[in-house]
Amino acid sequence: MSLQVSAAQAVGEHLQSPDDLNKIGVLRKRLAKEKASIDAKLKSGVKDQLDATRDGLKKLFSTRANVQAVKDEMVGIERMGRESTSQIKTFDQINAVRLRSLCLLP
Repeated sequence: MSLQVSAAQAVGEHLQSPDDLNKIGVLRKRLAKEKASIDAKLKSGVKDQLDATRDGLKKLFSTRANVQAVKDEMVGIERMGRESTSQIKTFDQINAVRLRSLCLLP
């Protein structure tokens, strides 16, 4: 309702005398240009926001793929570490020496 009142007030400001009715065509053209300008700005703003959102999503998906690749590599390294300890016959002795040396360090 307030938009209708303010629109009526704006029109009333431009049309204060009967002679001003002759200016309606000019006023209509000016308002149409202003509307077209505002619409173009809004369209451009929306496009920019969509492009930024699209780029952000692409970066998120890329990062997620990179994190998954790192996770897969870590799993592989952990598996190789477990397999290597079972392949070394004297691993328990080596580990015990390592633990003793850690206790001796300050």
